Amino acid sequence: MLAPGNRNGPQDFPVTDQGEPLRIDGRIVAGLLLLTVIAYLPGFSCGFIWDDDAHVVNSRPVVSPDGLAAIWLEPGSVPQYYPLTHSSFWLEYRIWGENPLGYHAINILLHAVSVLVLWRVLVGLGLPGAWLAAALFAVHPVHAESVVWISERKNTLSGLFALASTWAWFCWWRSEPGAGRRCWWLSGLLFVGALLSKTVTVTVPAAWLVICWWRGGRIGRRECLGALPMLLLTVPAGLMTIWTEQNHIGAGHLDLGLSSFDRLLVAGRALWFYAGKLFWPGDLVFIYPKWSIDSNLFVQWLYPLGAVMAFAVLWWQRSRLGRGPLAAVLLFAGTLSPALGFIDIYPMQFSFVADHFQYLASIPLLACASWLVTTGWHASRGSLLVLVLAGMTFVRCGVFHDTGTLWRDTVAKNPRSPLALTSLGNQLGETGLHELAERRHRQAIDIDPRFPDAWVNLAVELQNQGRGDEAFRVANAAVELAPWLPRARVNLALGLAERERYDEAVRQLEAAVAGDKRFVMAWFQLARIELLRDNETGYQRATEQLRRLNPRLAGEFSPSHAPQDRPSP
Repeated sequence: MLAPGNRNGPQDFPVTDQGEPLRIDGRIVAGLLLLTVIAYLPGFSCGFIWDDDAHVVNSRPVVSPDGLAAIWLEPGSVPQYYPLTHSSFWLEYRIWGENPLGYHAINILLHAVSVLVLWRVLVGLGLPGAWLAAALFAVHPVHAESVVWISERKNTLSGLFALASTWAWFCWWRSEPGAGRRCWWLSGLLFVGALLSKTVTVTVPAAWLVICWWRGGRIGRRECLGALPMLLLTVPAGLMTIWTEQNHIGAGHLDLGLSSFDRLLVAGRALWFYAGKLFWPGDLVFIYPKWSIDSNLFVQWLYPLGAVMAFAVLWWQRSRLGRGPLAAVLLFAGTLSPALGFIDIYPMQFSFVADHFQYLASIPLLACASWLVTTGWHASRGSLLVLVLAGMTFVRCGVFHDTGTLWRDTVAKNPRSPLALTSLGNQLGETGLHELAERRHRQAIDIDPRFPDAWVNLAVELQNQGRGDEAFRVANAAVELAPWLPRARVNLALGLAERERYDEAVRQLEAAVAGDKRFVMAWFQLARIELLRDNETGYQRATEQLRRLNPRLAGEFSPSHAPQDRPSP
């Protein structure tokens, strides 16, 4: 049996001494921190984009001083049940308020600290070129989406917890049997933090076992028992996330039309896509074109078959290549598994892939690449590679400067994205370019006539142009297309109220709040219309709920004054 301090198997690529040195090289620490900050310097001047408002400034639990209870105890009160992530927003809102600078600074700081922890993990595992792997992770442009998009705090926070948990677990693993219990308990605590930040980290304990096999050639009883409690924690966490996606995010209403065979095609193609973006990070897009999947086309089966063949070749050649390359691709695929299409998640209606899905999954391939560079090339070439990637990240950050810049870049690179087109239409409408805004919404509908958001946004735009009859017809079409979408029903209710069809408007609003009990604007409009039709009971019920959700908005009502119509956001 291998001793704890010598778990290096004979069939492995070269490693350095596994005993993790107590001394930390301050030059490497300073260099990695400085490199990360410089690469992400434009991120400090970025604003809120896309759903950042929903996660921060428009999130009632975040802005409310007593919102922590809702974040932790009321699933659905925030977009996803990641209570630690939303608690960080709650805390920061007390400090920064609606200034995006602070949120971006914390995201960049979390990423920088994760880089340092990753370096220590790889040093502890004896990987040659650990500093280079950490540097590649720090500045790879595919990670700009995770670091500069405030909503992806769930990636940077869960990533830090996951890496810190991994460091503690391997400190326990390297210790003599019976020792290192504090490290094991610390690892468990940090892993819980990762799950409460983003449950995509459910794959981390399985990753530990793969690493143990890489380093020692076997997975023994001690390793299994050491990972088992964390593996058990992943079950309720994963089920909770699936339930939230189905009931509060919108995945339950998705009809992706994918058979089991189709999902295999998506997974196989996604693996090659993500690996390709790591080794050639050109043409990065916020919303990638959505692939047309057809299991009857043999050429599409080449992706999953190629992936299986790659695993098989690495397995058969492990005596010559070592276990490292196989372990790297197993870790890569395993960490990506929650986002490979086997489970429906909301973003898949727009694209099957996204850069932020491979934030942690990129690490094993980057580590493998750093080993190849360090052992096969001159070290200066590795440094040059880091500088090139840092420059690409610096440029990529500019895309996330503001909502308009983001959607213009996305439409330029993916002109057939309905989401990007209608989102750009919203931004154009806000700046007064109504003709262009309407054109973008109609383009989105032409591309995907069943995309309800485009119909809802077009109705709002037409109403803003004073074309009420057209807006009313479009709002009707939106509800027929997506009766489960509260925003669609609110817009239709506004049109009905404008025509003094108050009873019908109330029915639409009742359906809206039944679908989303925390939809503030639906309660606002319900209170307004109940007041207009002199229904004191309905008015009191709506304002009571509104006071719980948004006391400021509830304060605008009085029996003698009905607020003016407001388009649904």
